[in-house]
Parts: sequence; C-alpha cells; structure tokens
Amino acid sequence: MKEGKDLNLTDLAKHIQLINQLSNSDINVTHVTTDSREVVPGTLFVAIKGYTVDGHDYAATAVERGAVAIVSERPLDVPVPNLVVRDSSRAVGLLASAFYGYPSEQMRMFGITGTNGKTTTTTILRDVLAELGHSTGLIGTVEVRINDRVVPSKNTTPQSSELQQLLAQMKAEGVTDVMMEVSSHGLELGRVIGTDFDIVGFTNLTHDHLDFHGTFDNYARAKGLLFAQLGQIASRGKVAVLNADDPYSKLYETMTGARVMTYGIDAPADVLATNIVQTLSDTSFHLHYQGESLPVTVQFIGRFNVYNILLATGCLLAAGYSLAKIIEALEAIHPAKGRMQRLDVPGYNVYADYAHTPDGIEQCLKSLVGVPKEDIIFLIGTGGNRDVTKRPTMGQMASKYAGTVVITTDDPRFEAYDSITSGIASGMTHDNFVEIGDREEAVRYAASLAKPTNIVVLAGKGHEKYQIIGNEKIPLDEEKIVRATILKMEES
Repeated sequence: MKEGKDLNLTDLAKHIQLINQLSNSDINVTHVTTDSREVVPGTLFVAIKGYTVDGHDYAATAVERGAVAIVSERPLDVPVPNLVVRDSSRAVGLLASAFYGYPSEQMRMFGITGTNGKTTTTTILRDVLAELGHSTGLIGTVEVRINDRVVPSKNTTPQSSELQQLLAQMKAEGVTDVMMEVSSHGLELGRVIGTDFDIVGFTNLTHDHLDFHGTFDNYARAKGLLFAQLGQIASRGKVAVLNADDPYSKLYETMTGARVMTYGIDAPADVLATNIVQTLSDTSFHLHYQGESLPVTVQFIGRFNVYNILLATGCLLAAGYSLAKIIEALEAIHPAKGRMQRLDVPGYNVYADYAHTPDGIEQCLKSLVGVPKEDIIFLIGTGGNRDVTKRPTMGQMASKYAGTVVITTDDPRFEAYDSITSGIASGMTHDNFVEIGDREEAVRYAASLAKPTNIVVLAGKGHEKYQIIGNEKIPLDEEKIVRATILKMEES
C-alpha cells in the first residue's frame, strides 16, 4: 500500500551511505519495504538478512514483482539499480523516514523501554492524554491503536519501513501524540533508526532475552541505545525519564545528552511516591514533585504499577502538564489488558498477567497483598526455543509466593513440553506443584482449583488469545476456558 510521496531514487539515496556508485538513478520510488510479498511496481526493496530468512535471496522475486531498485549489503545480479550499503537494517529506517516525510518529527513521540512495564506505561500515557483531549497513537505488544481504531501488531517494535508507514498513517489521521514500546530487539536491530523521540522512559532491567543478546551486559547496552539516540540538540528540549531505584539508570544517564528526570519510591527522585497503601482493587499513595504533594488513588494493583504510574507521570510532567491535571486523569483510567487483569468470572478471583520473567512473576505475586500464600494458585509457563537460563529462577519465584503452582508452557514452538516445564520445576522450593505441558489442559486444571475464597493467576500470555506451537498460531482463549470449567464444576 502506497502511503508516502513519490520520490526520486537520487534524492532518497542521499540519506544513506553507499559503498558503490549509483547509476541510472532517475527513477521514481512509490513504496519502500523489506518484505518481497509487499512489493508493487515502483517499490524500493531493502534486503535484510534475518535469523531465519535472508532478504537478499528474494531480490530477484522483488524485481519480478516490480521493484525499481534494490538496497543490499552485497552486490546483486539484478537488472535494476543496486544500492550497496554496510547495514541494510540501518539504511531502511533512514530511507523510510525520508520517504514518508519524517512523520515522527511532526508528532510528539514518547518511547518506553525496559524489561517489564512497557505495555502498562504506554497504555497509561495514551489513556491519560486521551482523557486530556488529545488525539493519540499507540504502538506496542498488545495492540497498535490509531485514535479509536485497533490494528493487530506483529512485533513489539515494528520493522522500520512498517513503523514509518504506520507513523505516516497516524499523522494523516490527526494524531498529535504517539506512545511506543521500544524493545531491546528493536533497538539492536535498528528498527527505530529514523524515528525522532521527544521523551523517553526506562522502566527497569531484569533477566530476559539472553537467548538473543547473549549476556546481560549486551541486553543492558541494547536498552541504552534509546537514550543514546535521543539527540544532542539542546534547543529541542528532549527528556529522559529514569528509574532512580534501578541501578542501570546511572548508566543510561551517562549515555544521553538529554535533560534527565528521575522517579522512584526508595531513592531520592524528582517524582516520588510515598505512603503507598495497596488493596486487591486499587492503590493509594502521595505523589511529590517540585514541592507539591498530592494524594492519588488508582484502579491498578501492585507496587510495580506504582512505578509504571510514576514513569508515566514523569513523562507527562516533562511534556508540560500540571501534577493536578495528571492525577485527575490517572484516577479515571483502567489497567491495560492482560496486566493483572481480573477476568469476568462472577464469584471467583481469577487474574491474567503477562509475567514471563523472574522479576515479572515476583512483582505480579507480590501485588496480591494480604492474600495467604496457601490461597494462591499460580499458573506459569515460558516459551520454547528461548532463554532457558531464566527458567529455574521463575520456578523459585513462583514457589516463594504461591502455595500451589501449575507449570506449563507459553509458546512451546519446536521444543518438547517436558523440556520446558522441567526447567521451571528445577527451581521449585516446595513440592505442591504439577507439570502439565499442554497449556489448555493446564489452564483447565488451574481453573478447577478455583474457589470463591482463593485466587488463581494465569501468567505468561496476558492479553494474547493464541499459542505458538511449531510455527503455527493456535487459538487459545484462556478466559473462555476458565469460565467453561468453573460453570461445569458448579453444575456438578
């Protein structure tokens, strides 16, 4: 689908560093993509070498479908201009941004990175700004939203050409503020190159994605790229909002040239929460900023959500809103889908959460304040063919806070069920657990343990209504399974 303005190939090529000399460049480009299936006549096709597919192998197919030029990391034998670059992942961001007229520069861009809390924080920002009357866009794990229209998302951080096209659509539909989750994968792969952020925030850094990054230091460095790329032009007024209670904020402060605002609970910070009172339905605390101290009660549970609210508040303060206005909007909004979301099962306490890291599990379970450990049934799974080193610690955290644990899979992909569940089970510190590799069966079993007096938490999938088995997405609606199981149980 063509969204951008037709540009001459010569003009587009000025935005990237070529290894070769471009000839026969008086050609109009009508589309930019990295997916050969999306090529239409007039397309500039950028060949990217991925982990499973190499776009260079599809260059000839792209030409057959109408590509007028190919960007690649090595010379290709194609009958159209071939622009050779060192890194095509970087090049596509710059090309797509120019092609679509630099849409990110024409809207206020909020970027949120960190291990846990990205979805909740971006959703809070979106909901508050909508409450304040703004036209908003959201790009994240749960959904892509343009004003009131929801578009299913493929990746937490879309591929560069897809991202710039999406931003151009948002701009065309009147969006003024965009909230974006920025993953470590997206940063490492250069997917946000060409995107101009105004205010960026950091949630926290805990164990995750080491299958991709190799080491925790590499993972931390990848997150830091968002702050390093924030820009050095002082007159632009850019701001990095950092978690004073997370030690990695010190590193990110050294990596950015932007103004730094901090938030926290334990350490001194610009935006501070005190007198936190938690229940199973809401959380109250005092918000402090520049001498002001105001009470707030939100419909979010858990200390981890206080951090998410503090980060969102810091971003909004950096954008120029008053503390009183922010609090008024915060008290009117609801939690994001699948983030300690209470399921619609009348008479029972069943929650869905996206927790799939050791820290995420700990924070999720610690939010159940006042609930005896023996009254918590916790279902946890993890993805197959992914970071195996976190699995024992996930089991350790689950057994620390939950009296009964149901160990299952998340998206098993091509890994055997028992390989996944045994990894989690190896970290368990009590014996009151069961391993059920088939997640649907495991959800049904966990639901069968539900009573009006206890709490069941289904962790790992959150908002997702599917499971990836092999390379297929298999429908899986856990809320429906829970309701059907409990109804059958009551009837018997």
